[in-house]
Amino acid sequence: MRLLVEQPIRMRAETRGLDGLASISPWLTKLAWGLTESKDVCVDFDITVNEKVHEAVLVYPALFPEAPAYVRPRKSDEAWSAHQYPSTGTLCLEWGPDNWHAGVTGADLVVSTHMLLAYEKFGPAIGITAPSRHEQTLGQRVRVETSRFIVTQQLQSALMAASRETSIALSVGTLHRRPEFVAVATQLGEGEAALEFGVPKEISDPNAFASWVRKGFVVWCDEWASLPNPVKDQAVLRDVLKAKGRWPWQDDEQQAGFLLLADGQLRLRPIALFKSAEGSTAVEYFAVDCADKGQVRQPERNAVLQQKRIAIVGLGSVGSKVAVSLARSGVPRFLLIDDDFLKPSNLLRNQLDWSSMGYDKVDAVQSAIRLVHPAADVACRSFRFAGQESSSYNTTVLEQIAACDLVVDATASQKVFSSIAAICTRRKVPIVWGEVFAGGIGALMARSLPGLDAAPLEVRKAVHEYLAGMPEAPFKHAQNYDAEVEEAVFVAGDAEVSSLAASLTQFAIDALIGKDAPRFPHAAYLIGFQKAWIFEAPFDTHPIACPRAAEAPEAPTFSDESLVALGELIDMFGEH
Repeated sequence: MRLLVEQPIRMRAETRGLDGLASISPWLTKLAWGLTESKDVCVDFDITVNEKVHEAVLVYPALFPEAPAYVRPRKSDEAWSAHQYPSTGTLCLEWGPDNWHAGVTGADLVVSTHMLLAYEKFGPAIGITAPSRHEQTLGQRVRVETSRFIVTQQLQSALMAASRETSIALSVGTLHRRPEFVAVATQLGEGEAALEFGVPKEISDPNAFASWVRKGFVVWCDEWASLPNPVKDQAVLRDVLKAKGRWPWQDDEQQAGFLLLADGQLRLRPIALFKSAEGSTAVEYFAVDCADKGQVRQPERNAVLQQKRIAIVGLGSVGSKVAVSLARSGVPRFLLIDDDFLKPSNLLRNQLDWSSMGYDKVDAVQSAIRLVHPAADVACRSFRFAGQESSSYNTTVLEQIAACDLVVDATASQKVFSSIAAICTRRKVPIVWGEVFAGGIGALMARSLPGLDAAPLEVRKAVHEYLAGMPEAPFKHAQNYDAEVEEAVFVAGDAEVSSLAASLTQFAIDALIGKDAPRFPHAAYLIGFQKAWIFEAPFDTHPIACPRAAEAPEAPTFSDESLVALGELIDMFGEH
């Protein structure tokens, strides 16, 4: 109804156009205007093709003519054409969302409907099919499939190289979320010769209880035209495969498992089998080709990351996001350090979700990393830096940090930073750190690269001196904003935290691979997220001039006293 008020001239033209078409088209009858249940303007009309009457409705949505009008059968259960969307019954005509323009009229759609129905009726007899603009994406084709089998590049490559003489043992993990069942091959073959496909253990390991893991076979079958499509009866499948000598089990009993039929061109028919006294005993899955075809998605410079190990201290809002982003970037080895567990209030900004509620953050982030990088080597240390911990355990953690290629301090704690900075300075380990300012108005990120930048504490001193020369900030630094400090709550939204995490990830990657020619020329930056304080607009960035690394000193020489002391120590420990 709103359309009539907003577009009275256009809708008057629509009524006149359809009246004119009906006056010259004997196949078009019964023009009855009205409203749909949702109050959209519509017109019922009948089209006669070869004495068969098709009862249709043309619907004008409220946003017409910017949004396309459409035609469907008046009876929702009628299927008139292969060019018809099964979920809505809407006909796929010459115009739709992909090529619509405001000049298309309802009369045009009615004429297009008549042409489509005429093609459906007479086309087969004269050997022609209806022309189509209907080119669906893979996502559109999969949309209506509730049982999906993901064909990965690893599976496709393994099948190409596999022997086709006999059936091959297969393991399949299946996830169930909403109405869809999504299956993926996790292993081909058995025993020492088994080939793993790099699927996370949450899906491939039956003890993880996160997926339904089934055993079965790849069955080579060059012809399956005699099989119903889809297969619903296991006995029918068994009889066809037995006749070809391809049934992989020894007996004729019902089986519970998974079969992947494959022909010589590697066309696949995935079929799940069930034991059941009644109803379906087989469910056919839709094979979804997700092979990457050799596409390169990572920047070439990220290849260096495959040799690196990163320590991330603090897995709150910033640290959890940086960890997962680095895993997506190709970092294979992590040392995660945090002493906290995930609480409901953390969900506002943390990378984790309710599936990790109550778990230690180190363990939950480890799982999150392995879900995107299954082969990642992730060490977890539930440990509070600069807190009341065992001295021996403290030493162990510090040594492990010192053995990393980079340390990310995401705690926003001065006390923790000082402790980490001392270790990184002594062992010449790069470090990056950052914090969001309370109120989310901006953020700070900084680094210290041995041989390029000054030591971490000197960089921090330069940052503080720079801030001291700025106007008084309308905030206080969100120190420890990922921890509870005297019940203080620091306000910063997920968008601001995510923005810093993204920049800090870039900063970390550059620290690992760009030391000789870094993309970030400065050791510290202030980044604005809104117009406030010194920031003139969102993304206003202020580089901070920090001291560079001092020239390498000459190799140290031992004084006479040092040599005497070393001699005494050698004598003392010589027996050991």
